[in-house]
Amino acid sequence: MTANVHLQAEFNFKESHVTQRLKVQRLQNLFAGLVALFIYCLISDAIYTALLELILLLVLLRAREAITPSAAVESLVVQNKSAAASINGQQHPLSAYGLDYFSRYLALVSLTTVAGQTYRCFVSPDLLGAVKYRQLLALLKAVPAVSAKRLA
Repeated sequence: MTANVHLQAEFNFKESHVTQRLKVQRLQNLFAGLVALFIYCLISDAIYTALLELILLLVLLRAREAITPSAAVESLVVQNKSAAASINGQQHPLSAYGLDYFSRYLALVSLTTVAGQTYRCFVSPDLLGAVKYRQLLALLKAVPAVSAKRLA
């Protein structure tokens, strides 16, 4: 069963970019703190505790480096069979876009340009707005694997 779906939406992330980055860092710190507390409570040997805490710190730093985006995704525009994103003030046509992760509180959107560069941005309902957040999730769930063949 195929349905002819007309997609048209515009999402503006420019005003919330810095706030989103801070929110993600807070979530990372909270998660690392909970894991550190869990390690501290479970391991009775001080040497093993210190080694595991050091490993956790290194993993946290590596994850922060990998997740912190160097480019700012400012907007996403989807119109029927084409999509474009404004990244660092420049318009880029997209060859693919989709959700890497989503929950009720946070979504990780992946955008791949025609040039082959992949950008990721975090989106939350309190910064984008609940209605726009649900619209973004519905749009990206409706077309889970948009590829260059389908956008062309």
